[in-house]
Amino acid sequence: MAVPVKILEPADSESGAGTKPRKVRRPGPTSRVFWLIAYGLTIAAILLRLPTLHETVRRQLQDSDMAGKVEDRSMEALAVNIGLLLAVFLSMLLLAVFYSLAAVVERNVLTMRRQAGRERGFGLGFVIALLCTFPVHLVSSVLGVSSPKTTGWYYLYVLLVAVIAPIFFRAHWIGLDRRKIITTYAFAVGLAGFSLAI
Repeated sequence: MAVPVKILEPADSESGAGTKPRKVRRPGPTSRVFWLIAYGLTIAAILLRLPTLHETVRRQLQDSDMAGKVEDRSMEALAVNIGLLLAVFLSMLLLAVFYSLAAVVERNVLTMRRQAGRERGFGLGFVIALLCTFPVHLVSSVLGVSSPKTTGWYYLYVLLVAVIAPIFFRAHWIGLDRRKIITTYAFAVGLAGFSLAI
């Protein structure tokens, strides 16, 4: 009795020939956990400024033309609290956008990285973003400053961060031409300047 034999056909090797390989996005120099920690610390520093901001907004409201039109003090306090709440949410949104922009710039341009353990590290964009946000809000809360933009020292500090931060990654400059170094500084200054909107 003849036993039927099933012939296995070879797989079509050309079926996937026309498909393009999927582009895998490479991770940035800075570990995600560092971005989250920096974001949390900066938000905490912003929240520490709320008492100073509350007093500033209340004083400005009393000095404005609207002070005589608002007879109910509870309504005045409600308006101040709503304004502060919206300001905090806006600050959180702008900070998230700024950190996301820094991560994109870091992944594509400022690719230099320093190790912070076996698997984690941080890049130049992270250093600039952190130094231009967290210390500013922390010092403002300690000194009771409502807005650091009212003093010229703030702008000088941001410029110094953009100039000095790349020096900590000078080991990565070996083999780079002058054009690449100038590009690095240009993006560092631009990223630091964007922090002025936070």
